[in-house]
Amino acid sequence: MSYASGHRRIWSDASVKSWTGPSLRDGGGLVTTVERSDTPRLTVVGAGEQPVSAQGLRALVADGSAVIAVGGLVAGTFLTEAGKSLMTGEKPGRLGFVVAVVVGLIVLAVGFWLRHRARMGLRVGIIVNAVDVHRGRARAEQRNQQAERFSQGSAAVTLKAEIELSGDPVRDRELVDLLAEETLRATTIAERLAPDAAHVNVIPTMPLHVAFWLGARLGYTHAQHVAVHELRQDTGSPAFFAATSLRAVDVKAAPLTVERLEAVDGGDMTKVALALDLQSRGDQFRDAVVKACRERGIGWLLLLRNENRLLKQDMKTFNGVISQTCDAWDAAPLPAEARTGRHAIFLSGPVAIAVALGARLAAPTPGQWTAYTFNPVANVYEPFPAPPNG
Repeated sequence: MSYASGHRRIWSDASVKSWTGPSLRDGGGLVTTVERSDTPRLTVVGAGEQPVSAQGLRALVADGSAVIAVGGLVAGTFLTEAGKSLMTGEKPGRLGFVVAVVVGLIVLAVGFWLRHRARMGLRVGIIVNAVDVHRGRARAEQRNQQAERFSQGSAAVTLKAEIELSGDPVRDRELVDLLAEETLRATTIAERLAPDAAHVNVIPTMPLHVAFWLGARLGYTHAQHVAVHELRQDTGSPAFFAATSLRAVDVKAAPLTVERLEAVDGGDMTKVALALDLQSRGDQFRDAVVKACRERGIGWLLLLRNENRLLKQDMKTFNGVISQTCDAWDAAPLPAEARTGRHAIFLSGPVAIAVALGARLAAPTPGQWTAYTFNPVANVYEPFPAPPNG
């Protein structure tokens, strides 16, 4: 496999055949690995070059370094002069020295505040890429390049974890589990590479049902703020925006309409499906989901739909979708056997929402959930994880 210029390979536990040097887990250096091409690969993409306008004195002022230097110089110089004045008993000018010392200390405080603000704005980008060649390699590569450009321009450092799905149901589940482990490990590496960074930007590029399973493996109990990013649906800039958080957040927005829970004729009452029509496909979406439920013996269906073709592209709306979906699921009048049985989710719309829903809904009991996304070429809903027999 080839790597983009400037990328640096880190490691993959699942692919280590030999290594030199201590492990990062033991507080040592980078691990040198011999990798197989069918396992997750973690690379350091780096950071984009800063424009000239952001260099030199302007950068020093922005991060507080120049201000701290000036404040320290002024305060130190005039503190010395004030001390001399006290020691020699010369009163003329003493008040001016004291005032200058106070001004220098104020400037010093402003400098430390600027440094704190600059460090709080630092971000680490983690690109998580799962390529499904059956859905188009060219499109996947385009998304991957867009994610790299965005992260290099917005993050202090960018890491990338990626896999290529094999098409084998059992192997693909293993690969996505390993990809989630690499993603969690990348957050640990990020803390070491950029310890002052306050935020982690996760940028997923993958099919929806894979994204849901990835989210289920990532979970939502993270020490740092993890913002899942989504590709803009228009020509706006930048190409990605912070769409939702892996943490549970209290949001009042309710952008979706929750349909009444319905029973599916002939279905197993211990199986329940949650369906999200986020692109306002209406009856076309519902009919396809009901057909898939009947084919898979699902007995209950809870449908949520968006009245518009696109969601408003901001974190408030996306977090609102997550919270409203979770609340509707919790409040649905399902029998006890359905709560403890098999669950399905039929996905549409943004990848970021699929990741966050996986983290919120399926992380506690991932074995109960199967995610589905529509394949327009085959005109069927495809599951993940898929059963071994397909």
